[in-house]
Amino acid sequence: MSPELMLLIIRALILLLVSLTAFAYLTYVERRVLSWFQWRVGPNRVGPWGLFQPIADGVKAILKQEMVPAKSDKVLYFLAPIIAVAAGFTMFSLVPMGQGVWLCNVSVAVLIFLGLSSLGAYGIILAGWSSQNRYSFLGSMRACAQVISYELALGLALLVPVMIVGSLNLVDIAGIYRSPHWHWAYLFVLAPAALLFLVAACAETGRAPFDLPEGESEIVAGYFTEYSSIKYAMFPMGEYMALCAMSSVVVSMFLGGYMLPSVGGVDLTNWVGLIARALAGHTIVAWGPPALLGLPQQWWAVLSVSPMGLSTVLTFSVKVALVIFLFMWVRATFPRFRYDQLMRFGWQVMLPAGLALVMLTAIIMVLLPASEVGQTVREVSMYVPH
Repeated sequence: MSPELMLLIIRALILLLVSLTAFAYLTYVERRVLSWFQWRVGPNRVGPWGLFQPIADGVKAILKQEMVPAKSDKVLYFLAPIIAVAAGFTMFSLVPMGQGVWLCNVSVAVLIFLGLSSLGAYGIILAGWSSQNRYSFLGSMRACAQVISYELALGLALLVPVMIVGSLNLVDIAGIYRSPHWHWAYLFVLAPAALLFLVAACAETGRAPFDLPEGESEIVAGYFTEYSSIKYAMFPMGEYMALCAMSSVVVSMFLGGYMLPSVGGVDLTNWVGLIARALAGHTIVAWGPPALLGLPQQWWAVLSVSPMGLSTVLTFSVKVALVIFLFMWVRATFPRFRYDQLMRFGWQVMLPAGLALVMLTAIIMVLLPASEVGQTVREVSMYVPH
Protein backbone atom coordinates (compact mmCIF):
# COMPACT_ATOMS: atom_id res chain seq x y z
CA MET A 1 0.00 0.00 0.00
CA SER A 2 1.36 3.41 -0.99
CA PRO A 3 2.16 5.95 1.76
CA GLU A 4 -0.32 8.44 0.24
CA LEU A 5 -3.16 5.93 0.43
CA MET A 6 -2.20 4.94 3.96
CA LEU A 7 -2.17 8.58 5.09
CA LEU A 8 -5.59 9.10 3.48
CA ILE A 9 -6.99 6.09 5.36
CA ILE A 10 -5.53 7.35 8.64
CA ARG A 11 -7.04 10.79 8.14
CA ALA A 12 -10.42 9.27 7.27
CA LEU A 13 -10.38 7.16 10.44
CA ILE A 14 -9.39 10.19 12.52
CA LEU A 15 -12.17 12.25 10.93
CA LEU A 16 -14.69 9.47 11.62
CA LEU A 17 -13.58 9.26 15.25
CA VAL A 18 -13.76 13.04 15.67
CA SER A 19 -17.20 13.15 14.03
CA LEU A 20 -18.65 10.43 16.26
CA THR A 21 -17.19 12.02 19.39
CA ALA A 22 -18.43 15.44 18.32
CA PHE A 23 -21.94 14.04 17.79
CA ALA A 24 -22.01 12.44 21.23
CA TYR A 25 -20.86 15.50 23.11
CA LEU A 26 -22.67 18.07 21.00
CA THR A 27 -25.87 16.57 22.40
CA TYR A 28 -24.48 17.19 25.90
CA VAL A 29 -23.31 20.72 25.03
CA GLU A 30 -26.64 21.64 23.47
CA ARG A 31 -28.58 20.42 26.51
CA ARG A 32 -26.27 22.47 28.70
CA VAL A 33 -26.68 25.56 26.51
CA LEU A 34 -30.47 25.18 26.49
CA SER A 35 -30.47 24.82 30.27
CA TRP A 36 -28.55 28.10 30.60
CA PHE A 37 -30.90 29.97 28.28
CA GLN A 38 -34.13 28.47 29.61
CA TRP A 39 -33.24 28.28 33.32
CA ARG A 40 -33.28 24.50 33.50
CA VAL A 41 -30.99 21.98 35.15
CA GLY A 42 -29.56 20.04 32.22
CA PRO A 43 -27.71 16.70 32.49
CA ASN A 44 -26.06 16.42 35.92
CA ARG A 45 -26.57 12.85 37.16
CA VAL A 46 -24.31 10.54 35.12
CA GLY A 47 -20.69 11.26 35.96
CA PRO A 48 -19.19 14.58 37.10
CA TRP A 49 -21.30 17.45 35.72
CA GLY A 50 -23.19 14.86 33.67
CA LEU A 51 -20.23 14.29 31.32
CA PHE A 52 -21.00 10.57 30.98
CA GLN A 53 -24.57 11.21 29.85
CA PRO A 54 -23.76 10.83 26.10
CA ILE A 55 -22.12 7.45 26.82
CA ALA A 56 -25.19 6.30 28.76
CA ASP A 57 -27.48 7.49 25.96
CA GLY A 58 -25.41 5.61 23.37
CA VAL A 59 -25.47 2.36 25.38
CA LYS A 60 -29.21 2.73 25.91
CA ALA A 61 -29.82 3.27 22.18
CA ILE A 62 -27.82 0.17 21.28
CA LEU A 63 -29.47 -2.10 23.87
CA LYS A 64 -33.08 -1.03 23.28
CA GLN A 65 -35.37 -3.48 21.56
CA GLU A 66 -35.64 -2.88 17.84
CA MET A 67 -39.09 -2.77 16.24
CA VAL A 68 -39.56 -2.95 12.46
CA PRO A 69 -43.00 -2.27 10.94
CA ALA A 70 -44.37 -5.39 9.29
CA LYS A 71 -45.52 -3.60 6.12
CA SER A 72 -42.45 -1.38 5.69
CA ASP A 73 -40.15 -1.48 2.68
CA LYS A 74 -37.30 -3.28 4.42
CA VAL A 75 -34.48 -2.21 2.07
CA LEU A 76 -35.32 1.50 2.09
CA TYR A 77 -36.23 1.37 5.79
CA PHE A 78 -32.71 0.21 6.69
CA LEU A 79 -31.02 2.38 4.03
CA ALA A 80 -32.58 5.72 5.08
CA PRO A 81 -30.59 6.30 8.34
CA ILE A 82 -27.37 5.23 6.62
CA ILE A 83 -27.90 7.86 3.92
CA ALA A 84 -28.57 10.53 6.55
CA VAL A 85 -25.31 9.80 8.39
CA ALA A 86 -23.16 9.25 5.28
CA ALA A 87 -24.23 12.55 3.69
CA GLY A 88 -23.33 14.56 6.82
CA PHE A 89 -19.97 12.82 7.24
CA THR A 90 -19.03 13.27 3.57
CA MET A 91 -19.93 16.98 3.68
CA PHE A 92 -17.62 17.41 6.65
CA SER A 93 -14.77 15.63 4.85
CA LEU A 94 -14.71 18.29 2.11
CA VAL A 95 -13.76 21.13 4.45
CA PRO A 96 -10.10 22.10 5.07
CA MET A 97 -9.54 22.16 8.84
CA GLY A 98 -6.00 23.53 8.91
CA GLN A 99 -2.90 24.13 6.87
CA GLY A 100 -2.60 20.98 4.81
CA VAL A 101 -5.22 19.25 6.97
CA TRP A 102 -8.05 17.96 4.81
CA LEU A 103 -9.34 14.65 3.62
CA CYS A 104 -9.98 15.73 0.03
CA ASN A 105 -9.11 19.08 -1.53
CA VAL A 106 -11.15 19.21 -4.73
CA SER A 107 -11.50 22.13 -7.11
CA VAL A 108 -15.32 21.99 -7.17
CA ALA A 109 -15.90 21.42 -3.46
CA VAL A 110 -18.77 23.94 -3.32
CA LEU A 111 -20.77 22.04 -5.96
CA ILE A 112 -20.16 18.70 -4.24
CA PHE A 113 -21.22 20.21 -0.92
CA LEU A 114 -24.51 21.45 -2.39
CA GLY A 115 -25.18 18.02 -3.84
CA LEU A 116 -24.46 16.25 -0.56
CA SER A 117 -26.60 18.68 1.44
CA SER A 118 -29.52 17.74 -0.80
CA LEU A 119 -28.68 14.05 -0.53
CA GLY A 120 -29.14 14.17 3.25
CA ALA A 121 -32.80 15.02 2.74
CA TYR A 122 -33.25 11.77 0.80
CA GLY A 123 -32.63 9.84 4.00
CA ILE A 124 -35.48 11.74 5.67
CA ILE A 125 -37.82 11.29 2.70
CA LEU A 126 -37.09 7.57 2.35
CA ALA A 127 -37.51 7.06 6.11
CA GLY A 128 -41.00 8.51 6.06
CA TRP A 129 -42.10 6.77 2.88
CA SER A 130 -40.67 3.32 3.68
CA SER A 131 -42.26 3.21 7.16
CA GLN A 132 -45.77 3.01 5.66
CA ASN A 133 -47.00 5.37 8.37
CA ARG A 134 -49.12 8.39 7.45
CA TYR A 135 -47.55 10.59 10.13
CA SER A 136 -44.06 9.64 8.98
CA PHE A 137 -45.00 10.22 5.35
CA LEU A 138 -46.35 13.68 6.20
CA GLY A 139 -43.05 14.54 7.90
CA SER A 140 -41.05 13.37 4.88
CA MET A 141 -43.19 15.48 2.53
CA ARG A 142 -42.57 18.49 4.73
CA ALA A 143 -38.84 17.80 4.55
CA CYS A 144 -38.99 17.52 0.76
CA ALA A 145 -40.80 20.85 0.32
CA GLN A 146 -38.54 22.52 2.88
CA VAL A 147 -35.33 21.40 1.15
CA ILE A 148 -36.58 22.59 -2.24
CA SER A 149 -37.48 25.99 -0.78
CA TYR A 150 -34.27 26.68 1.13
CA GLU A 151 -31.74 24.95 -1.13
CA LEU A 152 -32.11 27.81 -3.61
CA ALA A 153 -31.31 30.46 -1.00
CA LEU A 154 -28.41 28.34 0.26
CA GLY A 155 -26.87 28.13 -3.21
CA LEU A 156 -27.35 31.84 -3.91
CA ALA A 157 -25.64 32.76 -0.63
CA LEU A 158 -22.62 30.61 -1.54
CA LEU A 159 -22.53 32.17 -5.00
CA VAL A 160 -21.51 35.56 -3.55
CA PRO A 161 -17.99 34.56 -2.33
CA VAL A 162 -17.60 32.30 -5.36
CA MET A 163 -18.16 35.30 -7.65
CA ILE A 164 -15.72 37.45 -5.70
CA VAL A 165 -12.91 34.89 -5.56
CA GLY A 166 -13.55 33.20 -8.89
CA SER A 167 -13.08 29.68 -7.53
CA LEU A 168 -15.15 26.76 -6.25
CA ASN A 169 -12.31 25.52 -4.04
CA LEU A 170 -12.87 26.07 -0.30
CA VAL A 171 -9.13 26.58 0.35
CA ASP A 172 -9.03 29.39 -2.22
CA ILE A 173 -12.22 31.03 -0.95
CA ALA A 174 -10.94 30.92 2.65
CA GLY A 175 -8.10 33.27 1.62
CA ILE A 176 -10.42 36.03 0.43
CA TYR A 177 -9.53 38.38 3.32
CA ARG A 178 -5.76 37.78 2.98
CA SER A 179 -5.58 38.70 -0.68
CA PRO A 180 -3.83 42.02 -1.42
CA HIS A 181 -6.73 42.77 -3.78
CA TRP A 182 -9.28 42.66 -0.96
CA HIS A 183 -11.71 45.62 -0.96
CA TRP A 184 -13.88 46.66 1.99
CA ALA A 185 -16.90 47.09 -0.36
CA TYR A 186 -17.20 43.28 -0.52
CA LEU A 187 -18.42 43.31 3.09
CA PHE A 188 -21.69 44.89 1.93
CA VAL A 189 -22.57 41.60 0.22
CA LEU A 190 -20.58 39.06 2.23
CA ALA A 191 -22.17 39.93 5.59
CA PRO A 192 -25.79 39.60 4.34
CA ALA A 193 -24.83 36.46 2.40
CA ALA A 194 -23.44 34.90 5.59
CA LEU A 195 -26.69 35.68 7.42
CA LEU A 196 -28.72 34.26 4.52
CA PHE A 197 -26.63 31.09 4.53
CA LEU A 198 -27.03 30.64 8.30
CA VAL A 199 -30.82 30.85 8.07
CA ALA A 200 -30.96 28.52 5.06
CA ALA A 201 -28.56 26.06 6.73
CA CYS A 202 -30.76 26.01 9.82
CA ALA A 203 -33.73 25.07 7.64
CA GLU A 204 -31.68 22.65 5.53
CA THR A 205 -30.60 20.66 8.57
CA GLY A 206 -34.12 20.71 10.04
CA ARG A 207 -33.15 22.46 13.25
CA ALA A 208 -35.43 24.66 15.34
CA PRO A 209 -37.20 26.90 14.55
CA PHE A 210 -37.42 25.07 11.20
CA ASP A 211 -37.86 21.54 12.58
CA LEU A 212 -41.27 21.03 10.95
CA PRO A 213 -40.49 17.51 9.58
CA GLU A 214 -40.38 16.29 13.20
CA GLY A 215 -43.14 18.48 14.63
CA GLU A 216 -44.12 16.24 17.54
CA SER A 217 -47.11 18.43 18.42
CA GLU A 218 -48.82 17.65 15.08
CA ILE A 219 -47.28 14.47 13.63
CA VAL A 220 -46.10 12.50 16.69
CA ALA A 221 -42.37 12.53 15.83
CA GLY A 222 -42.37 12.96 12.10
CA TYR A 223 -40.36 10.91 9.68
CA PHE A 224 -38.67 8.68 12.31
CA THR A 225 -41.84 7.75 14.24
CA GLU A 226 -41.42 4.06 13.34
CA TYR A 227 -37.68 3.89 14.11
CA SER A 228 -36.14 2.55 17.31
CA SER A 229 -32.82 1.51 18.83
CA ILE A 230 -29.62 2.49 17.03
CA LYS A 231 -31.38 3.36 13.75
CA TYR A 232 -33.37 6.01 15.59
CA ALA A 233 -30.12 7.47 16.99
CA MET A 234 -28.61 7.67 13.50
CA PHE A 235 -30.99 10.46 12.47
CA PRO A 236 -29.86 12.94 15.16
CA MET A 237 -26.32 11.76 14.43
CA GLY A 238 -26.73 12.80 10.79
CA GLU A 239 -28.29 16.10 11.89
CA TYR A 240 -25.37 16.98 14.16
CA MET A 241 -22.83 15.95 11.52
CA ALA A 242 -24.63 18.16 9.00
CA LEU A 243 -24.60 20.95 11.61
CA CYS A 244 -20.81 20.62 11.95
CA ALA A 245 -20.45 20.57 8.16
CA MET A 246 -22.62 23.67 7.70
CA SER A 247 -20.70 25.51 10.43
CA SER A 248 -17.40 24.53 8.79
CA VAL A 249 -18.57 25.86 5.43
CA VAL A 250 -19.64 29.15 7.07
CA VAL A 251 -16.12 29.47 8.48
CA SER A 252 -14.45 28.61 5.16
CA MET A 253 -16.68 30.78 2.97
CA PHE A 254 -17.31 33.85 5.12
CA LEU A 255 -14.97 33.91 8.15
CA GLY A 256 -11.55 33.44 6.60
CA GLY A 257 -11.26 29.69 7.08
CA TYR A 258 -8.49 28.41 9.31
CA MET A 259 -6.42 31.62 9.07
CA LEU A 260 -6.44 34.70 11.28
CA PRO A 261 -6.02 38.22 9.88
CA SER A 262 -2.84 40.25 10.00
CA VAL A 263 -3.01 43.20 12.39
CA GLY A 264 -0.38 45.93 12.26
CA GLY A 265 1.87 43.80 10.10
CA VAL A 266 1.71 40.91 12.59
CA ASP A 267 0.34 37.61 11.26
CA LEU A 268 -1.85 36.39 14.11
CA THR A 269 -1.89 32.83 12.75
CA ASN A 270 1.89 32.50 13.11
CA TRP A 271 1.66 34.15 16.54
CA VAL A 272 -0.83 31.54 17.75
CA GLY A 273 1.45 28.87 16.27
CA LEU A 274 4.38 30.09 18.35
CA ILE A 275 2.20 29.98 21.48
CA ALA A 276 1.11 26.43 20.60
CA ARG A 277 4.75 25.48 20.12
CA ALA A 278 5.68 26.93 23.51
CA LEU A 279 2.80 25.13 25.25
CA ALA A 280 3.50 21.82 23.55
CA GLY A 281 7.22 22.00 24.31
CA HIS A 282 9.76 20.07 22.28
CA THR A 283 8.29 16.59 22.63
CA ILE A 284 5.88 16.56 19.67
CA VAL A 285 5.89 19.92 17.93
CA ALA A 286 9.58 20.67 17.56
CA TRP A 287 10.92 17.19 17.01
CA GLY A 288 14.61 17.08 16.32
CA PRO A 289 15.23 13.51 15.10
CA PRO A 290 13.68 12.36 11.81
CA ALA A 291 11.46 9.92 13.67
CA LEU A 292 9.34 10.16 16.81
CA LEU A 293 8.26 7.05 18.71
CA GLY A 294 9.66 4.97 15.86
CA LEU A 295 7.43 6.56 13.21
CA PRO A 296 8.67 8.61 10.23
CA GLN A 297 8.09 12.34 10.33
CA GLN A 298 5.53 12.23 7.48
CA TRP A 299 3.31 9.99 9.62
CA TRP A 300 3.11 12.70 12.23
CA ALA A 301 2.42 15.25 9.50
CA VAL A 302 -1.00 13.63 9.01
CA LEU A 303 -1.93 15.07 12.41
CA SER A 304 -0.42 18.45 11.48
CA VAL A 305 1.71 18.45 14.64
CA SER A 306 3.66 21.57 13.72
CA PRO A 307 3.32 25.13 15.04
CA MET A 308 1.48 26.34 11.96
CA GLY A 309 -0.63 23.20 11.77
CA LEU A 310 -1.66 23.36 15.41
CA SER A 311 -2.48 27.06 15.22
CA THR A 312 -4.61 26.72 12.07
CA VAL A 313 -6.50 23.68 13.40
CA LEU A 314 -7.06 25.47 16.71
CA THR A 315 -8.26 28.62 14.90
CA PHE A 316 -10.63 26.63 12.73
CA SER A 317 -12.01 24.67 15.70
CA VAL A 318 -12.72 27.81 17.72
CA LYS A 319 -14.50 29.47 14.80
CA VAL A 320 -16.64 26.37 14.16
CA ALA A 321 -17.50 26.11 17.85
CA LEU A 322 -18.71 29.72 17.88
CA VAL A 323 -20.93 29.14 14.83
CA ILE A 324 -22.38 25.96 16.39
CA PHE A 325 -23.09 27.93 19.57
CA LEU A 326 -24.97 30.45 17.42
CA PHE A 327 -27.17 27.65 16.03
CA MET A 328 -27.89 26.50 19.59
CA TRP A 329 -28.65 30.07 20.65
CA VAL A 330 -31.22 30.33 17.86
CA ARG A 331 -32.86 27.07 18.96
CA ALA A 332 -33.13 28.32 22.54
CA THR A 333 -34.56 31.70 21.53
CA PHE A 334 -37.05 31.36 18.68
CA PRO A 335 -40.30 29.34 18.73
CA ARG A 336 -41.15 26.94 15.93
CA PHE A 337 -42.61 28.40 12.73
CA ARG A 338 -45.98 27.39 11.37
CA TYR A 339 -45.63 25.50 8.12
CA ASP A 340 -47.25 28.24 6.03
CA GLN A 341 -44.86 30.77 7.61
CA LEU A 342 -41.93 28.50 6.80
CA MET A 343 -42.82 28.23 3.10
CA ARG A 344 -43.75 31.89 2.76
CA PHE A 345 -40.46 32.97 4.33
CA GLY A 346 -38.46 30.70 2.02
CA TRP A 347 -40.08 31.75 -1.25
CA GLN A 348 -41.04 35.38 -0.58
CA VAL A 349 -38.10 36.54 1.56
CA MET A 350 -35.07 34.23 1.27
CA LEU A 351 -35.15 33.66 -2.49
CA PRO A 352 -35.57 37.36 -3.49
CA ALA A 353 -32.88 38.32 -0.97
CA GLY A 354 -30.46 35.80 -2.50
CA LEU A 355 -31.13 37.04 -6.03
CA ALA A 356 -30.66 40.65 -4.90
CA LEU A 357 -27.32 39.81 -3.28
CA VAL A 358 -26.05 38.09 -6.41
CA MET A 359 -27.05 41.10 -8.52
CA LEU A 360 -25.44 43.54 -6.04
CA THR A 361 -22.24 41.48 -6.05
CA ALA A 362 -22.07 41.70 -9.84
CA ILE A 363 -22.60 45.48 -9.70
CA ILE A 364 -19.83 45.95 -7.11
CA MET A 365 -17.40 43.88 -9.16
CA VAL A 366 -18.14 46.00 -12.23
CA LEU A 367 -17.80 49.34 -10.42
CA LEU A 368 -14.55 48.53 -8.60
CA PRO A 369 -11.22 49.01 -10.43
CA ALA A 370 -10.16 46.00 -12.43
CA SER A 371 -7.18 45.31 -10.14
CA GLU A 372 -9.52 44.99 -7.14
CA VAL A 373 -12.14 42.71 -8.67
CA GLY A 374 -12.38 38.97 -7.89
CA GLN A 375 -9.21 36.98 -8.43
CA THR A 376 -8.52 33.83 -10.36
CA VAL A 377 -7.75 30.53 -8.67
CA ARG A 378 -4.04 30.89 -9.30
CA GLU A 379 -3.80 34.45 -7.95
CA VAL A 380 -5.69 33.69 -4.73
CA SER A 381 -3.73 30.49 -4.15
CA MET A 382 -0.48 32.46 -4.13
CA TYR A 383 -1.48 34.07 -0.81
CA VAL A 384 -3.07 31.07 0.90
CA PRO A 385 -0.83 28.50 2.65
CA HIS A 386 -1.52 24.98 1.33
